[in-house]
Order: sequence, then structure tokens, then C-alpha cells
Amino acid sequence: MAPFAPETFPRPVDPEILTAFDNVWDGLAGPGTWWTAAERVAIVAATRTSVPLPLGEVAPDPGGLSDIVGPDGLSALTREVVRRLAVDAGRITGDWAAVVVDRVGPGRYVEMVALVVQTVPIDLLCDLLGRPHQDLPTPRAGEPSQVVPDGLGQEGAFVPWAVGAWFGPNVARALSYVPDDNARRMEVVMSMYSGGQHFGEMVWHHRALSRPQIELVAARTSAINECFY
Repeated sequence: MAPFAPETFPRPVDPEILTAFDNVWDGLAGPGTWWTAAERVAIVAATRTSVPLPLGEVAPDPGGLSDIVGPDGLSALTREVVRRLAVDAGRITGDWAAVVVDRVGPGRYVEMVALVVQTVPIDLLCDLLGRPHQDLPTPRAGEPSQVVPDGLGQEGAFVPWAVGAWFGPNVARALSYVPDDNARRMEVVMSMYSGGQHFGEMVWHHRALSRPQIELVAARTSAINECFY
């Protein structure tokens, strides 16, 4: 049975969304571009246990955190980066990102971002529908490819991304340093947002909410999360 089979949900979920979720779980189980499968699964496990810092507590400086791998397969540096991405993204600055990228490399940082943003929406939908979180997959063997895509450059982002003849929104190329994870991430985004074939339509009839209603929810959610995109 597929990880996100329709019968595992208490309410109907669009098959396009479930397919995207299944593809994320399949990708999570294999080696990525910069992290092994075991490390990828450990990163998602750390995402699930991340909590905001107590009021008034200062977040640790990533420049001073250890990169020695612990029993969970992650270093203190990686765990703090994951925590910041998962529950404290509003305090990510260019200076903070520069320190992290300098220490772990742009590819490993971007892949961490990709894993967090692929899996958090899945867990949240399960929470909203009263479904338990999907068990994390068993990691498969293999080594990361460490392939840097052609056509990347610095063009105003914290990390290199696709440059040149780019005509799509910036959010679609934000994680282009890791194309496979970026493709799975965008599949989740499009399936949960518009459904791929409906993105260009200004009026939607295939959702319970109209497009203006959905855009209002999206804008309000972005404001609450301090997302200034």
C-alpha cells in the first residue's frame, strides 16, 4: 500500500495531492544530492521534534556550534539549522545564512531547506485531518551524487539559484541547487494550491473555496509567518 493511500485519511483528499506526498516519501528514502538517505530521514525526524525557543532565550550562533555527528546522525549545527528552518524561519537573515552556508556548503544547506519545506505541509495536513504522521521511510543505500546543476549564479538570493533566461516566479527557482528535491517540492505546492492544470485560471470551480478566498488565506498565512515574499 502506498504511504498516503486514500483509505488512511478520514476524509477524501485529492489524488493529485496524495501522489505528490508519496513521491516526497519515496525521494526521502533515497540518497539526495548532498545528504545520504539516512541523513535525510534524520533531518525530517529533527524537523518533527523542533520547537521554538522559550521567550527571551537567544538562539545559538551557528558559527560556534559543533559539526561533530551525534547518535542521531546529525551534528549540533545541523539540528539548529533544521530547528530555525522549521519553527523560527522569521529570524533567518542574510548574515545567519551566510555563516551556515560557509560552514556546511550551499548544496547541503539548500537540501536541508528542501526537506523541511517538503515535509512540514504534509505533517500539517495530517494534523488538520486527524491522521497520524506517516512513519518515516527506511533509508536506502547509496551515496549523494554531489552534482551541481549548470546555470546557477548569485542573483539576489542567499544561495546560488537558476539565472539567465528565467521567466517563472522566484519561489519556483529558490531551491534549484537541488533540482530533484525542488521538483518534488513544487509538485506538493502545485497540487495543494491550484492543481497543476488550473494555475493560470483566474476563476476556480474545482476547489471548495474560490481563488480569491484561497489567495486571502495564503496572504494572511504569509503575514503571520512573517514571509515577505
